[in-house]
Amino acid sequence: MTGRQGARRGEDKLRSDTRRNRRRLLEAVGELAREAPDQLTMHAVASRAEIGPATAYRYYSTVDDVLAAYVLSVVEELRDFSAASTAEGQPLFDSVVDKWMDLLDEYGPALVQIRSRQGYLKRLHNGNEIIVAMRDAWARPVRGLLDDLGLPDDMLEYALFLNNIMYDPREIQDLLRETGLSRREIVIRLAEAYRGALRGWARAG
Repeated sequence: MTGRQGARRGEDKLRSDTRRNRRRLLEAVGELAREAPDQLTMHAVASRAEIGPATAYRYYSTVDDVLAAYVLSVVEELRDFSAASTAEGQPLFDSVVDKWMDLLDEYGPALVQIRSRQGYLKRLHNGNEIIVAMRDAWARPVRGLLDDLGLPDDMLEYALFLNNIMYDPREIQDLLRETGLSRREIVIRLAEAYRGALRGWARAG
C-alpha cells in the first residue's frame, strides 16, 4: 500500500467515524427527549450514544446544537416529502399536514425542546437553517392553498407565518394530550381555522 492509499483510507475511516458518531448523538438526543427531557445534557447524550464527552463536544458545542441538528433532520424529512409529492392545491396541503402529524407522533418530544426568543419572520430573514427548511417544506402546499382559495400569492410570507403559528408542534401536542379530540378532528379543525385565518388576513387588507 502506498502512502497516498494509506492516507486516503485513513480519511475514509475518519469520515465514517464522524457520520457514525453524529448519527449516534442525534439518535441519543431524540431518545432522551422522549424519555427524560429534564435530563438533557451533553454528558447524558454522550453517555446514551456510548461516545466519550470529549468526542461529543468535537461535533457539537452544546446540547442545544445537537437538538437543533436533530430538529433540522426532521424538518428536512418533511421538506423532502413535500418536494416529492405529485399532488397539488388542497390535496397537497392536506398530505403535508398528515406527514407533519406523523413526524410529530414520532419526534414531537424533541421538536418542542427548542424555543427561540426570535420570531418566525426574524429567523427566516436571518437564514436560520431550521426555519428556511420549514419554509421550503410548506411554501408549495401553502401557495397551492392560497390559489385554491382565490387569495393573492404575494401574501405567501404572511401565510407561512400563520402556518407556523397554527401547526406549532407544542400546541398540537397540547391538543392531543389535553383534549378529547382525535388526531383526525384536530387536523380538520386546524385546517378550517387556517383557511379562516388566511381569508381574514386578506380581508384586512
